[in-house]
Amino acid sequence: MAAPRTDEAAAAAAYAGARTYSGTVFCAGCPERRLTLTIFPDGTFRMLQAGEEGAGLRVLHDIGRWTTSTQAADTIALHGDTEGVRLFRRVVPDGLAIVDNEGREIRGMGNATLARAPQVDPLSGPLRLAGRYFREDAGPVFVECLTGRRLPVAAGVPASGAPQAARWLAAAQSALDDAHRAVSDSPADPVLAIVQGYLVPRVAQPGDPEKEALVVVGFERAMRAGRCEDVVRQKP
Repeated sequence: MAAPRTDEAAAAAAYAGARTYSGTVFCAGCPERRLTLTIFPDGTFRMLQAGEEGAGLRVLHDIGRWTTSTQAADTIALHGDTEGVRLFRRVVPDGLAIVDNEGREIRGMGNATLARAPQVDPLSGPLRLAGRYFREDAGPVFVECLTGRRLPVAAGVPASGAPQAARWLAAAQSALDDAHRAVSDSPADPVLAIVQGYLVPRVAQPGDPEKEALVVVGFERAMRAGRCEDVVRQKP
């Protein structure tokens, strides 16, 4: 899967204020899992879990929104798609501890505190995303189901610069566009699409404050009458 090139100057602006936490957690009879969690100031998060499963490595991405409450200001609730709501409590000096739904430490879990990383990892992908896809005068748009973000869809330049990788990226976007034309009445007609993609930093445009764009690297399916709640755990 071809990873797109990142603009470092755009990344510095796009991820200002974000925080990344990481650590390796374990429990009796469970394989170790490496967790990396990045929390963005716009109320969204991304998480990566990696651990041995069977004969190989299993990597799982999650994306969604985070919230706090006045009753538990030190606790962050993640509303994603993989395991429902997950809670993390802020701990000193600068970490997030995994807690149960009562805000208590989880018995039997070791090393359950994620430490803040010195640099932000945007966990840009590849992510499996569901959302409404359509075209406007300014170009294609993808409204992601779990976060509600309205992402412009961009043609990616592969990080490797390889011609074959560029063809893969172009083919993935073409497959999405072909499917949209096949199930919609017009370019502006939204369809529910499931894709694999990277979120890449961009310079915000006048009238469009979004600081990331979606680069599609794989297409799964498009559904004319599909709804977000049919394919993801949480509503946007």
